[in-house]
Amino acid sequence: MATGLSLSATTRSERGHHVRALRRGGSVPAVLYSRDLDAQSLSADAAALTRVWQRAGRTHLIDLTVDGGPTRKVLIRDLQIDPRTARPLHADFLAVNLREKLTVEVPVLVSGEAPAVTTLKVGLLQQVIATLRVDALPGDLPPHLTVDVSGLSEVDQALRIRDVRLPHGVSLAGHLDLDEVVVKVAPLRVAAAEAGPAAEEGAEPGEAASAAAE
Repeated sequence: MATGLSLSATTRSERGHHVRALRRGGSVPAVLYSRDLDAQSLSADAAALTRVWQRAGRTHLIDLTVDGGPTRKVLIRDLQIDPRTARPLHADFLAVNLREKLTVEVPVLVSGEAPAVTTLKVGLLQQVIATLRVDALPGDLPPHLTVDVSGLSEVDQALRIRDVRLPHGVSLAGHLDLDEVVVKVAPLRVAAAEAGPAAEEGAEPGEAASAAAE
């Protein structure tokens, strides 16, 4: 089964701070994980990896070729990005069995327009839950889940986990409270107060954060 997305990688021997030379040369250190094999240290072209990541995210299967060998179906389980340059620092790939279900964190997106916000202008939308963990076969993993807010016409109306659309073959993972709020309409003054000023301080992950994974 072709996935439509492919990426080539090569094995690498560089570890720790030595991977900086890889990055300077336009490559990204990576690790391929698999249930049946030991973790394999790889490197991939940074530009190619970025293009694939933009289309695949964490849920789209990729055809990965290592050293020109057989193609393996993989997911990008993690991609560390330098917050200052937006360049990829490190990638984790997971080789999958197409007949075994996976548990994956999937983004929840809002669809439609809430009349309380767009027409009546009495509130603001607040999204409380941004992701949900789902179980699905690798080929059934959705890029995102959606919740339709077009029925929200009053302040304090909300949509809950039970209202999130689940595609065929996808189920919620774990023991969730289906009545937990995903998105709600908050009064204008309350929404503004809860937003508050953005935090201006905090450590940036950068290369130091990626060193442990390498």
